[in-house]
Formats: sequence, C-alpha cells, structure tokens
Amino acid sequence: MALLHALWDMRRESRLALVVAYLDHGLRSEAAAEQSFVRQTAAVLGLPFVTARADVRALREKMHLPLQEAAREARYGFFLKAACEFSAEKIALGHTADDQAESVLMRLLRGSGTRGLAGIPPKRDERIIRPLIEVWRREVESFLRERNIPFREDASNRSLHFLRNRIRHELVPLLETYNPRIRQILLQTAERFRLEEEYWQRLILEKISSLGRNQEAGGVSLDIPRLAELPVPFRLRIFRRAVETILGHQRGFSFPHFQAVESLWQNPAPHKKIRLPHGITISKSYGELSFSLGEKEPAVFEYTVCQPGILEIPEIRREMRFSIRDKAGEEAFGDSPGKVLLEGDHLQFPLTVRSFRAGDRFQPLGMEGEKKVKDFFIDQKIPLTQRREIPLLFFQNQLLWIAGLRLDHRFRLKPESRRVLQVELR
Repeated sequence: MALLHALWDMRRESRLALVVAYLDHGLRSEAAAEQSFVRQTAAVLGLPFVTARADVRALREKMHLPLQEAAREARYGFFLKAACEFSAEKIALGHTADDQAESVLMRLLRGSGTRGLAGIPPKRDERIIRPLIEVWRREVESFLRERNIPFREDASNRSLHFLRNRIRHELVPLLETYNPRIRQILLQTAERFRLEEEYWQRLILEKISSLGRNQEAGGVSLDIPRLAELPVPFRLRIFRRAVETILGHQRGFSFPHFQAVESLWQNPAPHKKIRLPHGITISKSYGELSFSLGEKEPAVFEYTVCQPGILEIPEIRREMRFSIRDKAGEEAFGDSPGKVLLEGDHLQFPLTVRSFRAGDRFQPLGMEGEKKVKDFFIDQKIPLTQRREIPLLFFQNQLLWIAGLRLDHRFRLKPESRRVLQVELR
C-alpha cells in the first residue's frame, strides 16, 4: 500500500501509468478478503486491477521446491504475465531495507558466497525495480500512519515456522544487543558486495566469450586449457555463469556443486560427466567442458546420394556438395579440411553418407594398413559427443572420407587419375 500510494503521488511528475496486481497463492483463508481490499483500493484510485490464484502446493510438488520458493516462482510468473498483458515496462515490488538486511543474514546462514551476500538487487533484468529497498520498515509504517492509508498485514509474517521470520523476530533483535547498528551494517555489506558483483559480472562476460567452444542453444562449452589459466575464483564464477545462461537462474545451486565441476575438469580421465540440479549435465571430453540441459541424444543418420548435387543433413545442421569432373593438372587432396578430391575413375553413384558406427575401419591417408575409426577419433581427441556428428562417406562398404578430417589412402587422387570426385562439407 505504501509503494502504491507513493507511486500514485509521483504519477504526474514522472508520467506513470499504473496497474495494480494481486496474486492469491492459495495458501491462506484471508487471501480472498485481501484481494477484495486491494481491488477496492485500485478502484478508488481509478487504476486497472489484475488478479489470479495459484496452486503453490502443487507447484512445490512438481518443482521439488520449498514452499516459500514455490510461492516466489508463482508470484514472479504472475507479475511477468500481467506486465506483458498491460505492456508495462517495469514491475515495482515493495521490498524494504529491513528485507535486505534479513536476506543478507539468511544467505550467510545458508553459506552463500559474495553474490548471495549482495542481497536483493534494487533492479533486475531492467524490468523489476524495488523503489523502497533503501527505506526502513518503520519509515514505511510512519508514511502509512501520517497519510491514514489503510493496509493489511499477512499473518504468516509472524509465524516462526519460516526462517526469514525467525531472523526478523529473534536473530536481528539479539544481534542488536551486540551492535545497535547491525541493520545498517548489513545494508552496507549488501551494497559493497553488490558493487563488487557488478564488477565481476563485467569481467565474466568479457572472458566467457573467449572460452567458448561450439556454442549452441541450450548448452555452453568451454575450452579447458584456457580455463586452466584462470584463478580458481574466476573459474567458479564462469561455471555459475554457464549454468545461469542455460537455466536463466542459479536457484538450487551452491558452492559444493561448482566445486564438483572444478574437480570434473581436472580429472585425468578423458571422458567424465556429472549431473547437477534442474537436469544440468556437465561432461568433460578431452579439452572441452560442456554444460547442457539433459542428456544430448547422439545424432544418427544415413542417406543415399544418387547423383551429383547437394545433400542436406538436418540432424547435424550441415550439408554436403558432390560433383564429378575431369582432372585439371596437378590436383591433390583438396585445399581445405571441408573439401576433398577423390579419384573418380573407379567411384560411381550411389554413395552413402552416414554417422559413425562401432567397427568402422579405413586406411588413413599416408598409412599402411587399416585403423578403426574409433581409434582415429581417440588419436585426434574428438569428444564422444561430437563423434556421431561427423559424416562418413562410403562407396559400397568402403569408407572414403571422414568428413573434414581424413580420406582413405586407397581412394586418394593419383597422378594417373583422369576423373575427380569432389565433395565439400559445409
């Protein structure tokens, strides 16, 4: 109510168009009366009113969250939906300086790092703002009394069942016997850590782009040799940023989770993986550390190429181009990894393009005798997750080319060759 009336007072000077939003969390019997009270207040002020009811208990079960965390998820989802409905540029929330001090203590008790100790941000994602975050609760109450503004108090705020309430009603008063300024000190602590976090986030954004490998939707891959050059605090923040990039948040993650990632990339085994909360899978393969949401299914494909032209391979979002022509002078192999020239005198369509299978063999260019494709991949340090995304080109049952990597010695372009089969991977 204090926030609403303060914004109402500012509406003309700041050219504000206000909408009042109320969510019934489905947890308290008093909510219906509170909703009616808020609706009437909006009507008196001549403001639009939007409301909804959430089933927080069902959401808690579905998302495996504590009750208050599930309520927060429901509330913020409702606010964002209402903001979109009314094309609102900002969502103003009523957190106070006391809420900030209590949050710092609560996160300290839970073992948060500096990011958690930065407390509640005054604004988030340029949309959520907290105009009262530096105003103490006693000042809010004084404003309400002086203006004779009616309000309702959530009775659950007095329940000692919730950690925040125990901190508010028991711990903070106890700490004030040691230092009467403990609330101000906690507020200053949050501000100091928030400024440090803003600095860190700028550094992380600058650095993570240089660490990236094979970035794609729903995943982040990092270069391990470059990670190894960074100090431990920097790496741990990079890991947190990777998780946040995929999920949009870090809720449910704590320091031990990122310590596990630190141990993973340092493990001497070439291939390892771990699973973290919210379905995040982190895998290490040679020089790459990959963060993904869920397990990525390996690409499996097989196509017949009946004539020269373009073959699209949607499973790996690539294409191959085939042409056959007369040899021109002293041509050999190809002028780029994605292009190969094969002797065309004894090759003919149809050809086959497919993904790797166990048991595939070929004779690598320049070598005597055959080699398993699996062993070739190991020698080339190709990550397990990428092996089935590399097309293999066959004539009948003979492997001609591991696309982009190596052709078979027996099908190389020879001085006496008259025809050239040219294949490009794009």
